[in-house]
Amino acid sequence: MKITNKYIKGTKGFTKLFLLPTFFFLLPAATTSCIDEETPTQEASAEQVAGSTASFKMLINGLSSKMISQQNYYGESYRGTWYASQDWGYPCYMYVKETMLDGFPTTDASWNYQIYYEKASNLTGYSGCPFYYYYGLINNANRILATLSDDASDEMLQYYAMARVYRALAYSDLAMMFEFYKTGIAELDAKAEKILGLTVPLVTEETTRESGKNNPRAPFYTMYRYILNDLTIAEAALKNYSRSSKSEPNIDVVNGLLSRFWLNLATRFRKYPDDLAKQLEHEGDNDGFTALGIKTAEDCYRKAQDYATKVIGAGYTPVTESQWKDAKTGFNTENQAWVWDMRYTSKEQVTDYWCSHIGLTASEPTWGMAAYGGAYRCIATKYYNRIKDGDWRKESWIALEDAGAATPPEKYNTLLKEETTATKSEKTNFSRLPAYANLKFRPGSGSIDDEQAGMLCDVPLLRVEEMYFNVIECKFYLEGLAAGKQALESFLNTYRYTNSGYHCDATYNADFMYEMIAQKFIEFWGEGVLYNDFKRLRLAVIRDYVGSNYLETYLLNSKDGYCAPWLNFYIPETERSFNSALENEMNPDPTPYCE
Repeated sequence: MKITNKYIKGTKGFTKLFLLPTFFFLLPAATTSCIDEETPTQEASAEQVAGSTASFKMLINGLSSKMISQQNYYGESYRGTWYASQDWGYPCYMYVKETMLDGFPTTDASWNYQIYYEKASNLTGYSGCPFYYYYGLINNANRILATLSDDASDEMLQYYAMARVYRALAYSDLAMMFEFYKTGIAELDAKAEKILGLTVPLVTEETTRESGKNNPRAPFYTMYRYILNDLTIAEAALKNYSRSSKSEPNIDVVNGLLSRFWLNLATRFRKYPDDLAKQLEHEGDNDGFTALGIKTAEDCYRKAQDYATKVIGAGYTPVTESQWKDAKTGFNTENQAWVWDMRYTSKEQVTDYWCSHIGLTASEPTWGMAAYGGAYRCIATKYYNRIKDGDWRKESWIALEDAGAATPPEKYNTLLKEETTATKSEKTNFSRLPAYANLKFRPGSGSIDDEQAGMLCDVPLLRVEEMYFNVIECKFYLEGLAAGKQALESFLNTYRYTNSGYHCDATYNADFMYEMIAQKFIEFWGEGVLYNDFKRLRLAVIRDYVGSNYLETYLLNSKDGYCAPWLNFYIPETERSFNSALENEMNPDPTPYCE
């Protein structure tokens, strides 16, 4: 049966569309019109290849290329500069989000290129990079969807569905990042009173030039239905699609994104029943977007659990101990646990280590930020101290007593060597690693002394382990504390402990949630996953405590039960200049309140 699109009107004329907000015409690095926004080929537009499945596949590949594209905001003339370190695609913002939390300290502030995010200073100055990157990804998807016709073949509908997946990912992230959540700081929250519940402007394949100049922020109840609309269509179209690479979306990716989506809504509607009531009031809005079809927060938890279970049941299994600790392929090569990924396969895709996740995060390379600048990314002591000895993940970080050891202790699987005059000169000595430095992320092919080879790697976008944690959280809220504890113990003892020695001691709901989030942070350390959890659950970011290994300049604490103020991204000022609807819809600057 042919899958049809009953939600989006057919669009016959591509040239009438304004595919980006007005800001794209006047960005410092933007020298082309919105019609010329990047595609995988400079010679063919989406309109020109719409009738060719082979050529159309090139456009879809362009979306996966966009995920790792660099100099999206500042432009090629800034390649090799400090500005480039803020502008290297989706992995950049995964990394940025990790620095904003409380488990990813650095050992040297002078070599921290994400200092403004991590220190929560000048938060209005660099938000343009992520904002415009995500809209660039949306624009590329819109270009493809603008060519959708009523007589599209099933194969073409699958490609259109992939474009919807990328667009849904982008809007899910944008909505979470830029919607202002209350911080518990009365003065700041008062400034945001009029924009509470607003996400970001919706730019679709039907947005015109004129409407883009006056395009207000979509309220959450519209944004959620829009995202679900894309994912629902993609779910149907990709049901039987067989992908050639995990860098392509398929039904498992859609199910994973739907699990995330419903867990976010479940949390919101459980914590804020008025938001649920508002959502239900707008179920029948005449905007062409699908209704959520739920009545309670519990309905959302069930959907989140069901979709997570579908991913788990699709044959993915958690990363094994040997895979995790592999000195050549650990967290740089896709495996059976990865549901979706990004891939750097050529030196043209990543040219500088400071624009590379491996270059900024991995401890072993002699060419990366750790060895070159002495800026190691470590696990926060408060998380490390929760890892029991039976948990084999503990060897992913250097124990305090092993820091500076002349000979690498046997428990660490590392390519670094015993300290000698030669190894110290080459920076291949294990003894240079400080306490709590990570061995989780390895350079590509284990190339600790070859920068170009070491930066070529795969980056996980979605791992099946996230689905296990989604199930754990859903069981806790649907079935109670005992069920949540049993699910957490089952996962850790089955997949992460060598002696089945993990026991969750929580006797109160709040204690269980803290323990579950701590274990999730340990599992996904450095992968940019926990930002959404901290914001949706209103978890406090706590860096200032006895024994903290955060540098003094980063000792920020936020209020429990509220969003840390610096997790609310600021819509760039340039966008207000070109979209008049934002004049009275800007987030307040959180910088003065981050101390």
